[in-house]
Amino acid sequence: MKKIACMAAIAAALLFATPAQAQFCWGIKGGVNVGNNDLTVLKDKEAAFNMDNYSGFFIGPKAELRIPILGLGVEAAALYSQKGMKLAEGETFKQNSFQIPLSAKYAFGLGNIANVFIAAGPEFGFNVGETQKLVNGLTFNNENKPESGSVQGYIAEKSTLSINAGIGVTLLNHLQVAINYNMPWGKTGEFVYIDSSEIENAEDIQNGQITFDALEKLSNTADKAKTAINNIKAGTVQLSVAYLF
Repeated sequence: MKKIACMAAIAAALLFATPAQAQFCWGIKGGVNVGNNDLTVLKDKEAAFNMDNYSGFFIGPKAELRIPILGLGVEAAALYSQKGMKLAEGETFKQNSFQIPLSAKYAFGLGNIANVFIAAGPEFGFNVGETQKLVNGLTFNNENKPESGSVQGYIAEKSTLSINAGIGVTLLNHLQVAINYNMPWGKTGEFVYIDSSEIENAEDIQNGQITFDALEKLSNTADKAKTAINNIKAGTVQLSVAYLF
C-alpha cells in the first residue's frame, strides 16, 4: 500500500508541476492485451498447469498535458481492460479490471507532422469481475473419497500496481500508435494445487465437489499441500491506437 501511495504522489507532483503554457488534449484509447504469465511452480507440479496466454482488449478515455518546446508531457487514462489465461484444457480465466495508467512522456521529431515518443510510469489496477477460478479434476470412489486426479485454483489479487514502459508515434498531432510492456510490481495472483493423495480430510468435499473454502482450508492444513501455493506475475504486452481531439 505504501508503494502505491508513493507512486501516486510522484505522478500527482508531475501533473501539478507542469507549466501553464502546456497544451491539453484528450481522446479515446484502445488496443490489445497479450499476457505474459510468469509462474513460480514446484518441480513436481510443473506439468499441472497450462499457462498459455489469453489475449484480451482495453478501451477508455485518455488525457495529455504537453510542453511543445521541451517535448515533455504527462498522460493519464481510465481504461476498462480484459485479459486472462488458459488454466487447463477447456478452462480459461477472464480478468476484467479498471486500469489507471499515469505516464511521463518525451517526444521528438517533426512537430505536428510526426513525432516519436517514449513513455513510462505506474499503473493502478482494480478487478471488477471474478477473482477466483476452480478447476476440479478429481475422481471419487464409491465411498465419495478422492481416488485420482487433482484440483487447481487460481485466486487473483483484487488490486495491483505495475509499471508501464513503451514507445510510439504521433501522426498529424491526432493519431497515436504505440507498444508498451506492463510489468507487475509484486504478484498478481496465486495458484493452489492439491493432488488427490494429499487430501486427507474428505469431510470438506460434498457430493463429489470441492469449494474454494474447502480448497483453502485443505491447503492450510495438509503438509504437502502447503507447499503447492504458487505466486504468479502476469505481465502484459499492449498494442494501442489512440485518437486525440
